[in-house]
Amino acid sequence: MDLKKKLFYIFLTVQAFLWSIIQLTRNIISVDSMEAITWGELFDFGTNKHPPFSGWLMAGVYDFFGQFDFLVYMTGQICLLIGFIYVYKLAKQFMTEEKAFCASMILEFCFYYSYYIYVNSFNCNIVMMGLWPVVSYYFYKSVRHNRLKDWILFGITSGLAFLDKYQIVFLFLGLFLYLIITDREQFKKKGLYLSVFVGALVILPHVIWLFKNDFFSFAYMFERAEIAGETSSALSIILNRIIYPIKFIGDQILAVLPCVVVYLIIAYQAKNIKFSNLDKKDFVYVLSIGVIPIIIHGLMGTFTGSRIPGMWGTIMVSSIGIVLFSLFPVEFKENTYKFFFKLACLGLLVSLTAVGVFGILQTQHFIAFPLKTVDEINAIWEEKTNNAELKYITGNMEYVFQFGFYNPKRPKIVLDTFGHENPWTDNDEILKSGMIAFDKNKEMLKSRVKNILGFAPDNIETYSMNVCNKLGRCEKSEFVFVVIEGTKLSRQ
Repeated sequence: MDLKKKLFYIFLTVQAFLWSIIQLTRNIISVDSMEAITWGELFDFGTNKHPPFSGWLMAGVYDFFGQFDFLVYMTGQICLLIGFIYVYKLAKQFMTEEKAFCASMILEFCFYYSYYIYVNSFNCNIVMMGLWPVVSYYFYKSVRHNRLKDWILFGITSGLAFLDKYQIVFLFLGLFLYLIITDREQFKKKGLYLSVFVGALVILPHVIWLFKNDFFSFAYMFERAEIAGETSSALSIILNRIIYPIKFIGDQILAVLPCVVVYLIIAYQAKNIKFSNLDKKDFVYVLSIGVIPIIIHGLMGTFTGSRIPGMWGTIMVSSIGIVLFSLFPVEFKENTYKFFFKLACLGLLVSLTAVGVFGILQTQHFIAFPLKTVDEINAIWEEKTNNAELKYITGNMEYVFQFGFYNPKRPKIVLDTFGHENPWTDNDEILKSGMIAFDKNKEMLKSRVKNILGFAPDNIETYSMNVCNKLGRCEKSEFVFVVIEGTKLSRQ
């Protein structure tokens, strides 16, 4: 291994370690991380929101190696590390090794690979940021060499990606368009169909689970979408179908804009830039993995009339370096790579410092939930129920996961199934034992409990808690919760 490759791997390893360390400025792991662990501990073939793979992965690490926050941060960084490596491996198919290093490391400057990771720690998007380049790489090897081994690996990784998040279908659509445009001969070969068969076997248990449970997890996606048809005027409906896609695509452009700026700095330093000399197949392939999925996803807002949250594009921008350095190649001079490497190290240092300061000063409950609140709420439960065992909690995930995970009692979290029958919890047992329910206001709490138990309690008390950062500065975070006593519980 030459010196440049060693430095590349050292940079990625140090980057992963430092981003894991800087997340210790949080008081708690992210809500998304707690949710993933909850899914994994259920060890089912589905969840209430997404496919189960991210949950299996996080719960496996959390339960096997020990329940330490640092392990959560490190697991997320390992997923990104895999993504960086496979971006480099794929980039080598289109450019020199030096440029392939740059195409990978330039992601350091992307918003999604810094602040987003800090705030979310670990979730299905972060897993997919690792899997998207892996799937892209094995598909490229498969169509280029037509080895059954590569097609099988493509099928397996595609299946795992689908088990992580359904949005991988937008990459599949890009790859399908690639075959239609440049390589229709693949439809006559067995390798492609072998990969489809292998991928189908991987996802089959999840598909069976979806049919068995009425696809209720899809309700989350519909809940997150803002329907244009709900607006009052026909003009607004039409405008939203135009604005939503533009906004989604614009969000992705803003996220990668620092990468583009760094690329232009490199081009200026090298004093040259030209247009791609890739052959047609490679040119279309780069667009198929790095541009087309974003456009297709954005256009969903036009066809469905739904707002597409910008963060849903997190998983799709890993190829920005490949797009820049292959479609608009810069001829590197002798010191160009060395200059870029120094720039990447500086970018890493600045990002770490910025989010570290943010984390220390932050008082928002998703980063700095006051752990003493757990003891206060436990005391209220004990007083209201005459020291009964707290077995169940439910409610808004911003509160219930934090209360549950940092609670020595470790009550079972009852997930919201959006009015559908809960496959993981026995309602009769909840009726006997009682529970605590959390939400942001009384009406939302009543609605949430009604979804779970079939009725809404009347006796709801409001509590205000202080959220404090590591410097001792506190702010009020008001939420409501109700103690539902099992012995007094009855349907109304």
